[in-house]
Amino acid sequence: TTLRLTSAEALAVDAEWHFLGGPNVRAFAAEFAAKMGVDYAIPINSATSGISTALGAARVGPGDEVIIPGISFTATSSAVLMFNSIPVFVDVDPLTFCIDPTEIEKAITPRTKAIVPVHLAGNICDMDAIMAIAKRHDLVVVEDSAQAIGASWGEAKTGSIGDAGVFSFQQSKNIMTGEGGMIVTNDPEIARRARLIINHGEVIFHEHHTNEDLANMVGFNFRLPELCAALGRAQLAKLDKVNAWRTRNAEILRDGLAQIPGLILPPSQREGNGPANDVPHMFVALHDAAAMGISRDVFVTALAAEGIPVGTGYVRTLYAAPLFSKQVAYGATGCPWQCANIPPPQTYEAGLCPTSERLLEEQFLWFYHIAYSSTEADMNDVIAAVRKVIDNREALVNAT
Repeated sequence: TTLRLTSAEALAVDAEWHFLGGPNVRAFAAEFAAKMGVDYAIPINSATSGISTALGAARVGPGDEVIIPGISFTATSSAVLMFNSIPVFVDVDPLTFCIDPTEIEKAITPRTKAIVPVHLAGNICDMDAIMAIAKRHDLVVVEDSAQAIGASWGEAKTGSIGDAGVFSFQQSKNIMTGEGGMIVTNDPEIARRARLIINHGEVIFHEHHTNEDLANMVGFNFRLPELCAALGRAQLAKLDKVNAWRTRNAEILRDGLAQIPGLILPPSQREGNGPANDVPHMFVALHDAAAMGISRDVFVTALAAEGIPVGTGYVRTLYAAPLFSKQVAYGATGCPWQCANIPPPQTYEAGLCPTSERLLEEQFLWFYHIAYSSTEADMNDVIAAVRKVIDNREALVNAT
């Protein structure tokens, strides 16, 4: 019963009893749950651990297929492997960079057990479509909200829409605890099992428990330290401020970078009357080499020389990593792919997600400069540098 206490109830637990965390851990959980509109928030040492734990707590296990997008940080895919599940990669929408619901539907097989939609760069997945698919096929949904804390879809905060959601407090995120994360859910059973997994599973191992109780209950030490939780509480208090700051800076860049040859600005999800209320984690533009007249590499190098470093996204698609191309994770015999022994095997070849590949290899331009406390003057410096590079395209071409 104690393990099913809501985060608000756990806050009142006597401080001598530490399974649900010390006073700051429990207070951080209660405050975060209230902010996100959920019953349960479970502090954890990273979002990577959080995704694994949430999937395991939802009984996603060996041989189960988990659908994820071709673009995300590597943790999204490696987290799926912890309980020997099989990642299935599908393509993303070319303007939101989030998982395409049409592609999810195509990828479902009798072995599919879960979907992990990733709210990339603060953009929000089409959660109406995803939840409808999950309901039709009886699938678990674990939202990767690492880059979308405080964003919402309709009246619901991201992370609170699926069966569980996971947030990151790593140092680059909108709020941070150095390292750390949070699982949120309204499901008391997922909360109970998640609390066990992150605490070594230490109170589950009794003879009267069934095999189902014990499945996916290999315990770990994934707890968030008390000191990080104290920092997290202070950070949470300023979440709305820093998110508004990022949003304002992103809009300055959007206005200032409009109509630049070869620079495509995907529409803000806030435009129109849709349910998405995004919170930019970074400002994303797309490069069109033919229209700009210089390659993305030349453009990025020239911007860096002006003191404006710009990213080009992740190094590769998730499935291009050797872990997946060689299909070796645990041991040297191809587990979990071969351990599951379920034909036909997953293949992770180039061309699997063409939109994802094009975005990463040719188009992505990630402007990290919008974070608190960058000023309007800083944004104008970014705009001026971009315009200077564009005005000197011919010289750049001749120089290369």
